[in-house]
Amino acid sequence: MSAIVLETWHRFDIARVDDLRNAVFDAGLEAIQMPGGQVCGSLAFAARDGIIFSSGLIHGNATICGPLSKDAITVGVGLKIGAGSLLWLTRVVAGGTLVVLPGDGCDALLRGSSLYVTATLTTKQLKREAEREALVLPRGLTNVTGLHPDPIQHEALVALREQVRSIHASGDARGRRFGVGRRMLRAILLHYTRLPNIGEGRLPLVGQAKIVHAARDYIRQHLTSAISVDDIANATDTSPRTLFRAFSDVLGDTPHDYVRRLRLHGIRRALLSTETITVSLAAQNWGMAGDLGRLSKNYRELFGEYPSSTLAFARTLQRKDTPA
Repeated sequence: MSAIVLETWHRFDIARVDDLRNAVFDAGLEAIQMPGGQVCGSLAFAARDGIIFSSGLIHGNATICGPLSKDAITVGVGLKIGAGSLLWLTRVVAGGTLVVLPGDGCDALLRGSSLYVTATLTTKQLKREAEREALVLPRGLTNVTGLHPDPIQHEALVALREQVRSIHASGDARGRRFGVGRRMLRAILLHYTRLPNIGEGRLPLVGQAKIVHAARDYIRQHLTSAISVDDIANATDTSPRTLFRAFSDVLGDTPHDYVRRLRLHGIRRALLSTETITVSLAAQNWGMAGDLGRLSKNYRELFGEYPSSTLAFARTLQRKDTPA
């Protein structure tokens, strides 16, 4: 095995849930603050030989979903997983490895404290990394999106976790050099070589997870229209009581609060956009124009600031970016 190659890592504090859009570098994910702890922590990024590495130390509860890359594979390891965290609405444990193929999406619910590291690279680059380790590229790394059914070896997990924690250590956030990328890719390649039976990647959803998945799809398709709990229950072929229980057990939320949460995030994205908009117009576009006073209260509870403050911040940024 050749010597460990070092990458220069750059660490950034997470100031608000919006920062999780780049939980994987430049992915533009949808990040939603969920009930419980407000999101904080740090993200870190590095590049080596055209491979992009991303890492996050995330405290708090949030969902992150969306495609990770249009034309590259993303592989990664969960080094620390908060209790009750989910990937594709399936329980995940520390040491779990994931593969997301080009154009495919990730659907994560993070709870408590989570630590992870990923690499985004082409099949050619992945093959080159395997050759460096005198391995044949495992097929499971290039043909199925999902979780490997078994965690990586404990020794590899402990070594990776210690080094990635060092990247996120508080203090000077300027470039720091570590060999995390090479170590992580080697651990994943060895894991898939030793345990090539990867199953279906994403397990078929059953029970409450299946109800929540169908309910979320319906909500997103009708988010700007009036939505009642009965509407969601009918769309998922279940009763309101069962729907409430599924949302509570899986997401720690209620259907009504989840709808409001998504709408508030939609309003926030509108206020932060470059378009000319007002709070009342954004509220109208997202079906929340009935009571702006209540909207402001709910918005502040979720984001820690009023909608008018978000809009003022966005306009300040626009003025700074406008040439004199």
